[in-house]
Amino acid sequence: MLSPEIIARIKALDLRGRHAATDLMAGDYASAFHGRGMEFHEVREYVPGDDVRGIDWNVTARMNQPFIKVFREERELTLMLLVDVSASLASGKRRSRRDAAAEVGAVLAWLAIKSNDRVGLMLFGDSVELFVPPRKGRGHVWRIIRDVLTWPSHAKGTNIGGALDRLGQMLPRRAVCFVISDFLSQNFDSSLARVARQHDLTCIQMACEPMDGVTNGLGAGVITVTDRETGDILEVDASDPILRSKLERLQTERHQQMDERLRKCGADFFEVSSDENIVDPIAAYLRGQNAGRRRVQ
Repeated sequence: MLSPEIIARIKALDLRGRHAATDLMAGDYASAFHGRGMEFHEVREYVPGDDVRGIDWNVTARMNQPFIKVFREERELTLMLLVDVSASLASGKRRSRRDAAAEVGAVLAWLAIKSNDRVGLMLFGDSVELFVPPRKGRGHVWRIIRDVLTWPSHAKGTNIGGALDRLGQMLPRRAVCFVISDFLSQNFDSSLARVARQHDLTCIQMACEPMDGVTNGLGAGVITVTDRETGDILEVDASDPILRSKLERLQTERHQQMDERLRKCGADFFEVSSDENIVDPIAAYLRGQNAGRRRVQ
């Protein structure tokens, strides 16, 4: 049984996610999902002006005249959310990154449902802990929010590569996939590149600092910092301006390196902070996707 507090949190996230999705739909952001999946429809005779790159050479050889492949937009897409539930997502300032990840998931799930698409969920830490097959419906969105918020994960580490490998096995058809994580994981580049070739992949980094609470601990003096995933304990002087400056620089460099690393693998990337409005970065991302579509049309 869920406690009244948990039910209230799920209701609140469901409501915020539904309203945010409605606003994003009104701004025509949802079209960023559609048209990105194309399926083969038929072949027809080539006419002057057609893109020669679409010529079906096998049919052309058999018919002894040029034929071209015709594709159409998939009418129904699958949106898959891969959400990191490892220990490091439990930290944050005003609220945990896991709570913020649940809100991001709620907005994206409602966008899918309002576009008549299906949405599924995978929760992972050092292994895949839960797979919820893609479905439609308001009740399904409720379940996704509930599972992200309340799943009793005991994972210490994060294995993004393992989650991506499982996704490739479980979703044979092309889908729109979002990986929501702090990306404190190693050796997942090859898996990421492989899934990015198979699916439309976007990575959403839940922003974190090298040691939560240190860069804003002005005047806090010597404090003890514990790494939630490794258990390592470190004492630092949080009032040291040199340390704060170094940590801020490390955070900026890590963000830039992660952006370059993920895009090199073929995935889109943007960052969300648990302490800020999560809708703004989602809107900016979808706006950029729409602009990109208009440039290539």
